[in-house]
Amino acid sequence: MTLDISNAEKKTTWLLHSTAGACSGAFTRLVCQPFDVLKIRFQLQVEPLSRNSNNSKYKSIYQSINLIYKEEGFKALWKGLLPGQFLSTTYGLTQFLVFQKTLAFLSITEKELNQTSSVHFLCGVSSAAAATLVSYPFDVVRTRLVAQKSNQIYANMRSVAISMYKTEGIFAYYRGFFPTLLQSALQGGFLFMFYNTFSKFSSTNTSTNTTIHDNHMNSVKQFSSGFMAGVAAKTIVYPLDVTKKRIQLQDFIHSRDGFGKKFMCNGLLDCIYVTLREESISGLFKGLSPSLIKAGFTTALHLTLYEQTFKLLQPLVNNY
Repeated sequence: MTLDISNAEKKTTWLLHSTAGACSGAFTRLVCQPFDVLKIRFQLQVEPLSRNSNNSKYKSIYQSINLIYKEEGFKALWKGLLPGQFLSTTYGLTQFLVFQKTLAFLSITEKELNQTSSVHFLCGVSSAAAATLVSYPFDVVRTRLVAQKSNQIYANMRSVAISMYKTEGIFAYYRGFFPTLLQSALQGGFLFMFYNTFSKFSSTNTSTNTTIHDNHMNSVKQFSSGFMAGVAAKTIVYPLDVTKKRIQLQDFIHSRDGFGKKFMCNGLLDCIYVTLREESISGLFKGLSPSLIKAGFTTALHLTLYEQTFKLLQPLVNNY
């Protein structure tokens, strides 16, 4: 990242990075949750996402929003928000803390942070892997809540957690963890690598702002760099995201009546094979449109808010 933490005082601690990451994650989740609901619904549908398909429940972004609104109400677009908030907050907190710690470890000195794309890729991989390990149970719970219709099987986040533990055991909280870890680690690596590259072209650096206008323009550059980085990284790893969601719901298939054909698989490789066999290569990219919109805006907001929150909190921490 282009944030120059080498100018921070020694009092700048893990609290600063983790707080900035948690705040940016929570706000981003609140704004972008509807895109996540659409993405998950699309990914779990076996039938093609086409306006010409009579068997498909969800056909397009606009049609799906209207359908969810009519069948389940406006609030359904924010289904799974609470576990989503836990997911984003813990993920953001862990990701940025581990990223900065890893970056400092791989740099020559604390005042000369390594800004090469390859190092940012490695830091992104390690930080995303750590964040996934910490936050993954919230991802599984969130998926269960988003996948159900208005005739709810689970009333809330607590009921999901208790039901999963009683009927499926503790390992259910990490169902689909391997493809998720693989996807998140690669996406994190590409994300920070692309963000570092795009930021160099736009010369974003919060430490060089001298006026309000400079700060405003820097935020715009950070946002645009984050948007492009999010879209690029998500496109590369998207098939792993589809398989992850389908694996997470294997013991939840019986409760998805009314959503269309049920998808059954055993593990990552079998999930990919069955998807290709029944839906062709396009099946691995279902829900890509809302996912890219979400990935672009989510990443842009996440990184921009992190850098701006860091800049805002830095003087407070240093003076503490």
